[in-house]
Amino acid sequence: MLKDFLRVAVLGICLASTSCWAVVTPEEAMNMAGLQRTLGQRIAKDYLMMGSGVRVEVATKQLKDTIALFENHHNALVEFAPNPTIHNKLVEIDKTWQAYKQLVQTEPDKEQAVGMLAVNDQLLEQCQKLTDLVEQNNGGESSRLVNRSGWNRVLSQRIAMLYMAKNWGIKAPGLDDSFTKSVGEFDTVMAELHAAGTPNPEIANALRKAEAQWKFTRTAVDLATPGNYIPTAMASSADTLFKQMNELTRLYAGLSASN
Repeated sequence: MLKDFLRVAVLGICLASTSCWAVVTPEEAMNMAGLQRTLGQRIAKDYLMMGSGVRVEVATKQLKDTIALFENHHNALVEFAPNPTIHNKLVEIDKTWQAYKQLVQTEPDKEQAVGMLAVNDQLLEQCQKLTDLVEQNNGGESSRLVNRSGWNRVLSQRIAMLYMAKNWGIKAPGLDDSFTKSVGEFDTVMAELHAAGTPNPEIANALRKAEAQWKFTRTAVDLATPGNYIPTAMASSADTLFKQMNELTRLYAGLSASN
């Protein structure tokens, strides 16, 4: 259900009209920009699930909803843009987004998936730069933590997306290396967040939950053995991990808002 997905989204998004984002605070913009990275990965994951016959009905609905959410966020960030550099980056993202959206809205195809993944990586790189620019504009340790925690929110979907590509037999350059790198990065970011300390009990609890879910994901789904794929388990576990990382990132965003 759309409302179920939106319940875990960054700020209780209203899809009916961009007017619901008439005023976006810097803290909201930081979290929203970071979430755009995740949504791009989620869309690719759903495309690959549809193509490989994994929870097709769920993936089809989720892809449609996530496209709408990405566009809603993009419009809100355009309204927020506090300087020409951020505005210009959003213009660049929009061009890539239009090409990406066209690809993922066609019937999933193995050969086309290789090109789709290339555009997906380009969109991710641009959205990461946008997130860094918003962090620089906002300043402060909490913005850095939102960026880094939000990166594991990205990885919750990127790891699943790459897993689905491997499961479907997509022959994209560097796929295995990207998968291995993403798994390692998730561990690295969790260590960074621990080293930064937990400023309140809510963040400490959310961090524990995210760690527990990540350990479960690594136990329940064999991430290392080629051919031993359990895509339905990965899809379910990745969505739960996304919810845990989304909540943690939301709490870090709240630190800046409360200062």
